[in-house]
Amino acid sequence: MNWQTIARTDSALAVKPRSTHLLLGLPVVTILAAAYLYPLLGADPITTARFAGFVDSWLATVIPLTGILLGYDAVVGERESGALLLSLSLPHGRDDFVLGKVLSRVGLLSGAILAAMVVGAGLVVYPFGQLVVVRFCGFVATTVAFGAIWTNLGIAASLSTATKQRASVLAFGLFFLFVMVWDGIASALQFGLNRVGLTDGPLPGPVQFIFDLEPGAVFQRVTAGFLDPGTSVDGPWYLSEWVALVVFVLWLIGPLALTYSRFAGSDLS
Repeated sequence: MNWQTIARTDSALAVKPRSTHLLLGLPVVTILAAAYLYPLLGADPITTARFAGFVDSWLATVIPLTGILLGYDAVVGERESGALLLSLSLPHGRDDFVLGKVLSRVGLLSGAILAAMVVGAGLVVYPFGQLVVVRFCGFVATTVAFGAIWTNLGIAASLSTATKQRASVLAFGLFFLFVMVWDGIASALQFGLNRVGLTDGPLPGPVQFIFDLEPGAVFQRVTAGFLDPGTSVDGPWYLSEWVALVVFVLWLIGPLALTYSRFAGSDLS
């Protein structure tokens, strides 16, 4: 199929630069460092299932950066150079082109995560840890999907703009908003509401729900609710892990689908 050719070609080109190796090394080093430290710092019992709760906050920062950097120039770089029009003149459509790019970039990040998780599981288990296969496999799959969310957001930025500069501003704007300042905004709002006497303690449930729509918060809530036996999710139904799972899936498919629908009908000249 045409998308397979695009995916193979793009993967071969994307993986060549040393910068890509360093970029993919970020989640690898993070997972391996956490797997080494977890048996030393974590509470008994030491298991691969409880490892999920130990490392998820680290991954909620590192994986978004890696995914954004992998995805933001996937399409717009070729659009700027004119290679996109040349590619689309060959016997494949825009859907093949975008699907190939998505599978290529998501595949690179997924491969790095899978390799690191396999080695990390060995570090957790040896010599006194326990392998909990089903929960650990679920965590690996969830982490891969989380990487796909952020890679897709980068590709969505690439699809929705005509220059690399605009794509980078949009992509890194999403990263800065959701990863760097989102929790700070929530804390500032909580402080303000407590200060004026409207609340006393945590944010009201509906407000907390809005802040928990951020991809990293959703990832951590899914991990806590389904995969880490050492934690649980409390609160009303709309803050449950099941609602978080639905939001997680929407993040996975929604932004890319919306931007592709615009890209499919746009003038690329």
